[in-house]
Amino acid sequence: MRGRRFIISVDSCKPGMRTAEAIVNKYGGVILFEDTSLDERAIEHLKNMGIQYIPVYEESMLTVSGVDKDWAITDEYNFNVKYEQDVHTIKKALSDISSGKRLNKEATDGIVHSMISRAQENRNMIDTVMQIRSIDEYTYYHCMNVSMLSMMIARWMDLGDTMVKKCTEAGLLHDVGKAMVPVEIINKPGKLTDSEFEEMKRHSEYGYLIVSENRSIDHDVALAVLTHHEKEDGSGYPLGLTGDKINQIAKIVAVSDIFDAMTANRVYKYKDTPFKVFELMQHQSFGVLDPTVLNVFLNNMTHYYVGSKVRLSTGETAEVVFMNRLDFSRPVVKVEESFIDLAVSKTVTIVEFL
Repeated sequence: MRGRRFIISVDSCKPGMRTAEAIVNKYGGVILFEDTSLDERAIEHLKNMGIQYIPVYEESMLTVSGVDKDWAITDEYNFNVKYEQDVHTIKKALSDISSGKRLNKEATDGIVHSMISRAQENRNMIDTVMQIRSIDEYTYYHCMNVSMLSMMIARWMDLGDTMVKKCTEAGLLHDVGKAMVPVEIINKPGKLTDSEFEEMKRHSEYGYLIVSENRSIDHDVALAVLTHHEKEDGSGYPLGLTGDKINQIAKIVAVSDIFDAMTANRVYKYKDTPFKVFELMQHQSFGVLDPTVLNVFLNNMTHYYVGSKVRLSTGETAEVVFMNRLDFSRPVVKVEESFIDLAVSKTVTIVEFL
């Protein structure tokens, strides 16, 4: 270990700085190994490869004359920096589609690779999903979050690297068809009319057409984009498929899609707490979501909320100390030195996630 790391832009790199981890391209190939001393040629190579930010060791920054590290970003912010960069990339991709261009597969591949390379950062991913997002930017953040959640579910299900990549890509692209839906419908603050709702529902068909134009996108991924709003009982859209005819990727994206959508502020509603969403998913999704995928999601996802601060219906602030598997929405909480089992104290509920 060489101590603290900083994330800096390649444009700000100076000869003599040392890489704090291996720098890889979008295909996973190593460009520079960890602890490589940068020179002018290496810095130029990074620029030519399209690398924008790299981690360097603090001690190597301090040895470079004239460097002020105030412009650098500490490693603890690395995840959020890359997340925001990826949000900008998917925003640009959707904007291009809206203006008549084709899907920029190279750009979306870069996001998928970036995400998979950070697959062990579940804590950061879940924290990011729960952050307050701009309502106007909802679609772009939603695509990123559904992609991250789908990747985590695929890994929890031990589906293998190929399926993990497909789920990550399908999650990222699942709402790409919204680029073809009029923005006044996407951002309408009130209830959609019947005709507007029918147009909104067509986003999955639009998305399928967009991704199918690119022959390098796996057909199972394209089908997941088309069918992520189908339901187990056949009441979904656009085809009314029953669960036995919906592919596994679409089922995983559906769980991720619902969780992120319900825990986000929208133009027409305020977000629900994760615990309220757990209740709805656990007890009111029969016939909607695949039970195997849902159980894997709930049994793994809920662990990350132990230690969370919440506000109770009594007005008190509490800490979640134990998740109740029979009802994830009613955990055991600690208020000062007292413990309350919300599964027993039915009159007390969690009203806000802090």
